[in-house]
Amino acid sequence: LFCFSTVTLATDFNFVASDKKGTTQICLAAATDNTEVMISKLQKLSRRGTALSYRTFINSIQCNNQFIGNFAKTYNAKNTSAYLDQYTNQWNKNHQSKITVEEIAKAQISEKAMVVSVAGN
Repeated sequence: LFCFSTVTLATDFNFVASDKKGTTQICLAAATDNTEVMISKLQKLSRRGTALSYRTFINSIQCNNQFIGNFAKTYNAKNTSAYLDQYTNQWNKNHQSKITVEEIAKAQISEKAMVVSVAGN
């Protein structure tokens, strides 16, 4: 029953990369609302031939099994989610993943912040 529930948390988050992939770094920048770093990394990776176009590349990135724009919105990253929103396909916007109990179990709660392990595809 709880696996499909949306969880709203009034807490700070501490994001930790689960690997060193470029997409994981983009996910971290998106979740922490660091638009400048996110755009720089998106442009660098998309020029390497990892996608046919910038828009296609953005719509192919998933962070913790969520489309990157939805992931940024989940963590209330207003600037990065606004930037990503202009490139995100409507289908991706309509298919928002929900935070699951499994994801929360992977997060470690400290006194001040919830630690979220971040992985990009």
